[in-house]
Amino acid sequence: MSQSLGTSNGNNPRADGFTALEYARKPDHIPQTGQDEAEKYILALNTDIVHHKTVTALRHKYFPANINKLSAHVALFRALPGSQLATIQSAIEHLVHHYKPFPISTGDPFLMAGGVGLEVHVEPAKHIYRTLKEEWNGFLSKQDQSFKAHYTIQNKVEISIAQKSFDEVRSGPHRFEGSTGTVTGLSLYLYDRGYWRLKQTYLFEPRDGNVQKPVEEKNDSEAWPSLGASKSPKP
Repeated sequence: MSQSLGTSNGNNPRADGFTALEYARKPDHIPQTGQDEAEKYILALNTDIVHHKTVTALRHKYFPANINKLSAHVALFRALPGSQLATIQSAIEHLVHHYKPFPISTGDPFLMAGGVGLEVHVEPAKHIYRTLKEEWNGFLSKQDQSFKAHYTIQNKVEISIAQKSFDEVRSGPHRFEGSTGTVTGLSLYLYDRGYWRLKQTYLFEPRDGNVQKPVEEKNDSEAWPSLGASKSPKP
């Protein structure tokens, strides 16, 4: 079944003119290959289903529905060039054999320029990022030159709305109590006009011969897709 980390709430662009195409054209999001890349890929953490659904529910609660094309995700790289796909996949395949599933947990919420983020504690992911960055540094976009593990819970809203959401998530009567889980591998997605279409999931070596399967997203334009676990097609 085709998988993607996306969700669909209609195809209408925002009233202020923001579109997925505009996002893709930002200079900081362009791979440094010296050519126009027809395809770009995202590499994200793949987590267990329970953790994934818990954080995705929080995102769906606060993210503007008309532009929310993804479920919750922690992206390591957001603009990997299609021209280097063979090199990229080879490096990932080699790397996952050296890792076993490891823990992930959410931390404190923080205010972003137009929304709310959620800190993520996942130390091994930093080492994975540094290892792959060293191999891919020659073609990475400016955005992919750094990595901070986090979930984007809300984005593209007025400061006053972001502040209200932040207060609710941090200390309101319905505050988010946090979530812990397991990173089971890495997932590579094709960027498709704001959606992330799953290309391949690479699972780590299981502990004790058992590892939980990734969350499966339905390949359905009306489903809430996922990015790092498994159902159909923002950062």
